[in-house]
Amino acid sequence: MTEGFDFEVEKEVVGVSDGGRVAIRRWGGARPERIVLSHGNGLAIDGFHEFARELMADFEVVVFDMRSHGQSGPGEVMENPWPRFVADIPEIYDSIQGRFGEKPTHGAFHSLSSIATLMAQSQTPLGWRSLTLYEPPVPPVADAGLLEEFEEAHRGLSRRTRARRRRFSGAERLVTSLRKSPTFGGIPDAVIARLAEAMLYRADNEPEAPYELVCDPDMEANTFDIRLPREWWDGIANVRVPVQVVTGTTLGHDLPVLIRTAGFLAESFGFETAAVEGGGHLMQMQRPQRSAEHAVRFAMAHSENTTA
Repeated sequence: MTEGFDFEVEKEVVGVSDGGRVAIRRWGGARPERIVLSHGNGLAIDGFHEFARELMADFEVVVFDMRSHGQSGPGEVMENPWPRFVADIPEIYDSIQGRFGEKPTHGAFHSLSSIATLMAQSQTPLGWRSLTLYEPPVPPVADAGLLEEFEEAHRGLSRRTRARRRRFSGAERLVTSLRKSPTFGGIPDAVIARLAEAMLYRADNEPEAPYELVCDPDMEANTFDIRLPREWWDGIANVRVPVQVVTGTTLGHDLPVLIRTAGFLAESFGFETAAVEGGGHLMQMQRPQRSAEHAVRFAMAHSENTTA
């Protein structure tokens, strides 16, 4: 687990209604308006610190690790985690407002947290002023060919994840493992090192005990099973908050099907779109400044201080 940033950190671990726990933190102090960040499947929000830093001049930044990730700590391996991920979002939102005060709040979410937030908003509307979603992996159910390509990619991710190494002598060994995947290409060494530290914990306090992945590979693999989110497609039409979908670009992208499915989502429901040039699925770590520019622009356009 990691912290040690050169900005102020206020942390609280909150309980959710099924007994799980989620770590929420305010990075960099209070501002008049807030932007909330979270991460993708198997990751940890600490790896997005450079992206968060780009937002701090304009917004109060509050971050959280999804359950069973990062500083939220290991949790139950759920066969179908999607209903709980979605149910957690309103509780996390309320905990943030309670801990750090009521104020205009925007979201900027990546992958897993983006689809969970979108699905939650379709069922339990919250007071978001805007949502910027970085490649939300929403199954494109209205396009059979694209859906098959999307599901085949996720079946491959699930298979590879179940075969993943689970114990490491230290974060540097996890960095070596992550570097073997093209998904993590283009991420600076210091950023991927911090990400790796946040993805690990030591279950046994003995100094020589190995580190283990906070997000159990079986939990991560079960999350890649996207059958349940497919059932929620029609409900996305209920979302009334302004939504922006941000994608990477085809050149060098590790999972180009996600560009097409995210674009199809935006087109189907009238969401705004933007692209991060030279970014892959982990664009916020690869291109933090450009990724943040899109979030700031969209949130500013829907700020409490923006006049019609």
